[in-house]
Amino acid sequence: MSSANPSAPASQNSALVAVRPVLVLVVICAVAGALLGAVHDVTAPVAAQNAEARARITYAELVPEAVSFEDVPCDVEGCTASLKALDQAGDVVAYVFVAQAKGYGGQVPIAVAFAEDGHVLNIAAMSNSETPGLGTKIAHESHIGQYVGRTAEPTAAESIDMISGATISSKAALAAFNTAVQAFEEVR
Repeated sequence: MSSANPSAPASQNSALVAVRPVLVLVVICAVAGALLGAVHDVTAPVAAQNAEARARITYAELVPEAVSFEDVPCDVEGCTASLKALDQAGDVVAYVFVAQAKGYGGQVPIAVAFAEDGHVLNIAAMSNSETPGLGTKIAHESHIGQYVGRTAEPTAAESIDMISGATISSKAALAAFNTAVQAFEEVR
């Protein structure tokens, strides 16, 4: 009498049926991951070039009399860019610093142009992820314009009109401004 196990092929088939969808999903995820990585590799340099171009436009708007900008070393934490603005003769007409601080929706970067004597020539809030309609109001002239004309000294929250409902964003812009002041003092 043969002792064949009639249930063996059925259990092997059920195991194969259970594993097949998992294998299909693994292959799909691997292919999708590889394609996303390839797309990122192609688009990352273009995105970086676009971001640099937008930054250079912002610098030119902050210091219109500058014909070029030269990087300056700066070790202040939170300062992401420090530059000398140069005129046609190569003389320094201003210093530009991009500084950032943590806001409600992420980093709040601002660009500040300082005259050589230390007063703020111009300032601009750069692209951020703050709450639309509230935190993004830091870019409005009524808020960011409060810094123009100030001297390169740390500013207290009491001397700035904060945006109602967006105090975290307002304080982040203030902290970024104070970081730019610190950077100016280091570079000057």
